[in-house]
Amino acid sequence: MRLQISGTHDGPRAIAVAAIRDAAGRLLVTSAGVEGRTYARPPGGGIDLGERAADAVVRELREELGLEAVEPRLLGVLESPLRLPQGLRHEIVFVFEVHVDAEAILPCTTDAGHPVWWLTAEHRADPDLTLVPEGLAELLGLD
Repeated sequence: MRLQISGTHDGPRAIAVAAIRDAAGRLLVTSAGVEGRTYARPPGGGIDLGERAADAVVRELREELGLEAVEPRLLGVLESPLRLPQGLRHEIVFVFEVHVDAEAILPCTTDAGHPVWWLTAEHRADPDLTLVPEGLAELLGLD
């Protein structure tokens, strides 16, 4: 099996995401809708060739949301195969806890136009919502 870390790929792709929570314990996520389902995931993205996962999550937060993250702390690594209508997506996901300025103003969308919002327990109960990567809820103690 070949591990691809950026660009188009036909194998697993390594990404880094940031677990950011507010004072109420809500998780910051971005989302995309696919055929009646909402897939929500913490902000982040691909790890560039030669880049460390911790550096990637800081860079991605700056690029996607304009946030300056400090002190990334690795919480775990999850393997996430996900079957979507357009095919299988397989990611190796480095999950980091990061600190951001509590006064920072969050954009409504990422730089790619995906909505940015706070995930609540009520959202998680929605049968049409899938939190990805698989195992994230358990890793973060959301269950």
